[in-house]
Amino acid sequence: MSSAETPTFDIKAFANTLVEDIEQNRIRLPTLPAISLEALLVVNDAGSSMADVAKIISKDTSMAARLVRYANSPLYRGVKTVSSVKAAITRIGFDAVKNAILSLAMRDVFTTSYRAIQDRMEGLWQHSVDVATKATQLVAHFPHLNKDEAMLAGLIHDVGTIPVLIKATEYPVLLEKEANLDKVIDKLHMPVGKFLLSRWNFDAQLVEVAASHDKLDRVPKSDQVDYVDIIQVANILSHQGSESRWSDLDIRKNKACQRVGIDLILNLGEGDDDDAESEFSLMLGS
Repeated sequence: MSSAETPTFDIKAFANTLVEDIEQNRIRLPTLPAISLEALLVVNDAGSSMADVAKIISKDTSMAARLVRYANSPLYRGVKTVSSVKAAITRIGFDAVKNAILSLAMRDVFTTSYRAIQDRMEGLWQHSVDVATKATQLVAHFPHLNKDEAMLAGLIHDVGTIPVLIKATEYPVLLEKEANLDKVIDKLHMPVGKFLLSRWNFDAQLVEVAASHDKLDRVPKSDQVDYVDIIQVANILSHQGSESRWSDLDIRKNKACQRVGIDLILNLGEGDDDDAESEFSLMLGS
């Protein structure tokens, strides 16, 4: 190789090293806050009550405030504003509080101490909030799907990008040229997301969202709209007007958009999307 030639970047070798680093805990990945993990243990205990969960969450003023905002958000807003953790859990419902806790914990997952990728991480979080906002609007038209699950799915769909960004800090060739980093992310974020959420014991439906949301030719197992369809459509809508490769995608030709319904998609929001995203950002602690 002459001095003028640039070494070829090996994506497969990068991927193998990344997975090995995750398995061996050699990479500093963001984790769910301790209070969230403690609360989830209580939620998953069949003998637990709302009071037990409220007691745990109340120990962390930040998480408590987020949960109260969540209960007063567009997802659950009632006639009266709730002001206590116990009232918030009562409004959300014990069965739904697990997804609520995970959603509220995601803001902490999308943070980094690496200056080189801080802007990318912040942009990734804002995009995830936008997709979550659009997903909850879409899912309201499908009674067999759950709004909390759709919101969480929107927040975690690109979670596989986080380990890729962190690992990229070791490779100047990726940080110095955004196009190189984008190619690696496009190639790896879905399998890495599937791997990461499986290790975190997320529900199978959410693991599938991380694994398949960018597969435009995906053939689902059922004709019924699922969370991958919802997130794929929300993702496409989020990229409209951007410089991404999806910005000019024709929704009328996309299979997920066809399943969800072209008319529904075209009428989504009716101009309220910015307000909804602002409320969701505030609720999630952005």
